[in-house]
Amino acid sequence: MDLETQTLPNGLVIASARLPGLRSAAIGVWLRVGSRHEPAELGGLAHFMEHMAFKGTRRRDARRISFEAERVGASMNAWTARDHTAYYLSLLGEQAPMAVDLLADVVRDSTFPPEEIEREREVILQEIAEAADDPHDLVQEGFDRAAYPDQALGRPILGDPEVIRTVQRDRFTEWIAQHHVGSNLLVVGAGAIEHQQFQELVTRHFGDLPAGTIGQRPENAQYVGGYRHRPGDFAQVTLVLGWPIPGRSDERYPVFEMLAELFGGGMSSPLFQAVRERRGLAYAIDAWAEGHEDCGLFQISAGVAPRNLKALLEVTCEEISRLARGIDPDDLERARNQHRAMLLMNLERPLGTAESIARDLMFRGSVWTVEQQLERIAQVQCADLERAAIEMLRTTPTLSVVGKAGRFNPMKTVERSLAKAENKTSP
Repeated sequence: MDLETQTLPNGLVIASARLPGLRSAAIGVWLRVGSRHEPAELGGLAHFMEHMAFKGTRRRDARRISFEAERVGASMNAWTARDHTAYYLSLLGEQAPMAVDLLADVVRDSTFPPEEIEREREVILQEIAEAADDPHDLVQEGFDRAAYPDQALGRPILGDPEVIRTVQRDRFTEWIAQHHVGSNLLVVGAGAIEHQQFQELVTRHFGDLPAGTIGQRPENAQYVGGYRHRPGDFAQVTLVLGWPIPGRSDERYPVFEMLAELFGGGMSSPLFQAVRERRGLAYAIDAWAEGHEDCGLFQISAGVAPRNLKALLEVTCEEISRLARGIDPDDLERARNQHRAMLLMNLERPLGTAESIARDLMFRGSVWTVEQQLERIAQVQCADLERAAIEMLRTTPTLSVVGKAGRFNPMKTVERSLAKAENKTSP
């Protein structure tokens, strides 16, 4: 990766990564603000704002925005996360001038036509309703609320329906004035990018933004954990079980990330083998790590027939406790190679590269080279993973269940199973 970065006088960061051999590119604007930065009374505003950015500027109406992108073969999209918001185009590198111009327009000069607010209000309410019908969305919402009760991290990114129904135009203009400022923005291009041209384009379109200040740091995460159950008339029970882990700014985060990959990443993982292959308790089960700057979560998700729920929880707890007693070197090699392959394949995609660069710059202030990332993966050893498992299992778990849980208490089953497994390692 041929990477260059520059910081403008107003604090805006430009990063361009030229990937040899490509004709395509991804160009995006990342803002250091997401749902974590919302006060409770405005839950969902960041996501609503992301929708509204494409609904008209002084130069373009909503149709014109999408037409200009698609006329040159580009795809345009955006997302809202807990800690950031991103707007991007995937396109041919030769169309970079159009992309930067269009992104600057929607990020800087959205006008929020009242009729568009009303239409999008209804769209987002339908999006929330759709999530309420999906057990996977419901179980994740319950998990987040149990892990971080009464905090922005525990509230859904889609927001509070009452806020969506009542929020007015002045809230969007206030949001732009506060957050869409130079010191809060990163503009990143990756793929068929020419450094000098890209820097000149970004400077021309964003260089006169007021500097402002980096968005107010969100409240410190206070992990609590516990149990949430939402009954429902579903054929399966859907569950998420997890524990707190360090955040991305902690040097130990890659160890926990690899632990999740080792435990439940792929069909040969200990979790998949124990739950599906040897016992047939579920069709699919997975484990992964999610990290923010200051906190993270190790999560396991599955769908299971109600009659198998208790057995699945017992087996899962036994298997994860087994990690604290010893890591199989073959599993470490598998996880290490999976992690390495996923990293390299992601960095061969312009959008994956741009996102990786933006995340590093937002949360670390510098970009890990590919070599540094590979070295970090290579350094993780069995003993590191065992210590991580022990540390994690000494914390309070979080369990969210959606569906017919039966007459037993799933959280009690988890607690008993973990205690029983721990006793096996006691002298």
